[in-house]
Amino acid sequence: MRLRLQFGALLAAILLFPTPGRADGLAQVRIYTDDDPPYVMVGPGGQVMGGTTVEKVTRVMRKLGLPFSALQAAPWARAYQEAKSRPYAMVFPIARTREREKYLDFTFKILDTDIYFYRLAARSDIQPRTLDEARKYSICVVLNDYRHEFLEEQGFVRLEVSPDSTLNVRKLAAGRCDLLPSTESGIAGKLKALGLDRALVARGIRLDKLDSGLYAAFNKDTPPEVIARFRAAAAELP
Repeated sequence: MRLRLQFGALLAAILLFPTPGRADGLAQVRIYTDDDPPYVMVGPGGQVMGGTTVEKVTRVMRKLGLPFSALQAAPWARAYQEAKSRPYAMVFPIARTREREKYLDFTFKILDTDIYFYRLAARSDIQPRTLDEARKYSICVVLNDYRHEFLEEQGFVRLEVSPDSTLNVRKLAAGRCDLLPSTESGIAGKLKALGLDRALVARGIRLDKLDSGLYAAFNKDTPPEVIARFRAAAAELP
């Protein structure tokens, strides 16, 4: 009888105090990102190797006890779609737009950036001074990227869409588009990864109407307590 009572008490304790992760929903969290040097670098086998935005996210994960396996690399369009459609899904790095706020909670900011148009340095004939002037040029963008969304909202129609930001830099270098919207560190990192010189491209006007801060964002249907734990963990980082 005593053993039965002890077993019953132990079972009650397990039910009342489930294992960490299962109780607070963290075990269901999946974090998606895409290959986007220098912000995110993905190895040949598809594993996330590092990057300027990865460090903060993985520090938050460690603080919450999440395994590195919760972080997955995917093409941007898929990563974004997962976060839009599936509770417990997070995506980073992502910029904040009115359209995205319908689906996502922008849980914590990773860094601030400025976006510029870049062109081939040899193409001195391509020097738009305003967004209106830039509309006549072909522009490389990533499918469903915030720069893609912004330029569509601004009435740009000559958009060369691809699934990958490094591919776009390759296309710009080959003269397959006239302009490319990017941060300075973003284009410099991709040129380096491709073995190309930074002097190959020249920086043009800043897209000052574009909010270009980069965030980690959860699907809005994720339980509020899960989002709150991530937000608090990020706020505690030095």
